[in-house]
Amino acid sequence: MTLLCSTLLVVAGYAGSITTDWHHAQDVSGGFVEAQTCKEGVGLRAAASTEWVQVGPQFGVTIMQGQGWALTLQAHGGLGYSNTHHPLTGVRQVTKWNGGLGVVVGVDRVHVKVGYDHMSNGRGVDPTNAGQDLWSVGVGLTF
Repeated sequence: MTLLCSTLLVVAGYAGSITTDWHHAQDVSGGFVEAQTCKEGVGLRAAASTEWVQVGPQFGVTIMQGQGWALTLQAHGGLGYSNTHHPLTGVRQVTKWNGGLGVVVGVDRVHVKVGYDHMSNGRGVDPTNAGQDLWSVGVGLTF
């Protein structure tokens, strides 16, 4: 593992909104693209869809690897912007912060990433802070 690298990983995929009986948010599901300066070690990450954008630092640790393949766990955070209205209250919800986790399985240059993201405005239980929770899956290449 290198602490700082510059091997670009580009991922294209689908992100789906997570709602439950106690957590409702406007549906921002759809395709997304993501670029990481590296999947392992300390790097930078940017991701975007038509409904949201995220940018910030990322850290990845490879926990298993074999002949040409690897399993990497990632954590990221930073800025996360979306501008929606709560589906039940109609209150405007603008997110500013982002945090998430990902699992990347790669074979040579081809990777599959599964992830979870939370975007929030950081106001705790304030009614304007329902936030966005997303699951995602994507396929990518390293360059």
